[in-house]
Amino acid sequence: MPRRIAVTGANAGIGLRSAVLLSSQGHRVLALCRDLGRARRAFAELPEEQRARIESVELDLASSASIHRAAAQIVDAGPLDALINNAAVFDQAVRTARSSAEGHELFWATNHLGPVELTARLSPALAAASEPRVVFVASKGLVTMPRLAIRFDELDNPSWFTPTRAYYHAKLAQVMTAVTLAERVGDRVEVSCLRVPAVRLDPARLAAQPRLLRALYAPKNRLAAAPEQIARVYARLVLDAPRHARGAGVYVDERLKQVPLPRFARDPAHRERLWDVTQAAMGDPTWAWGVS
Repeated sequence: MPRRIAVTGANAGIGLRSAVLLSSQGHRVLALCRDLGRARRAFAELPEEQRARIESVELDLASSASIHRAAAQIVDAGPLDALINNAAVFDQAVRTARSSAEGHELFWATNHLGPVELTARLSPALAAASEPRVVFVASKGLVTMPRLAIRFDELDNPSWFTPTRAYYHAKLAQVMTAVTLAERVGDRVEVSCLRVPAVRLDPARLAAQPRLLRALYAPKNRLAAAPEQIARVYARLVLDAPRHARGAGVYVDERLKQVPLPRFARDPAHRERLWDVTQAAMGDPTWAWGVS
């Protein structure tokens, strides 16, 4: 049965491959992207019948106003079967912290606050679906940072910023949020968080990096997983049997096998504090399942 599935960051990388794969299987895909022109160009070469199943929706995850507009458009159109929170920023060339319109550090806004707010704003459409799925995305790189903790008292403080610290800080928060949401919604929503391994960069994105970074990244890029491979994992998370039927937990690897939570994420008090801080930063949106 065809499903209606939203994918953020759907104009490049894993998001693009996911949109192409899911639409090729007959599903209706909402391709959420900051640049609609770029999104449409990304799908321009697809067969017309497949392209007709992809709807590009403008979304900037660093902007609460943009999230409101995109979510209203999607909710008004009816039930949403799945949301894949794929989009993230990780630009190694960014050396100093930047802020969103709401005053949040940009990596934190885009990679954590934005996906959680989008999920909350889309919750009425997800609640209207028969078997809703929500996928958050983390990174296998977290295993190399066992001491990483959420900086509750300096979330938007630019003094500790580096692109690597900011990226993995937000990814840790995504793991914790996925676990908390899964606990709060129970069987009403299938919530997963995928621990993505290193993924090969698209040639255009690699070429846009400074020369030194290109040289440093080249060996890793050759050994990294193909984005098409991870797109197939996304598809399984939103289309296959529910998590409890697979015997897996919320946090899974690319084989859909349960993996241990990062150390800091294991503490329920840390997870609850993050949930409360995130809710406040988003303006306390109302969740369809009463999980605020």
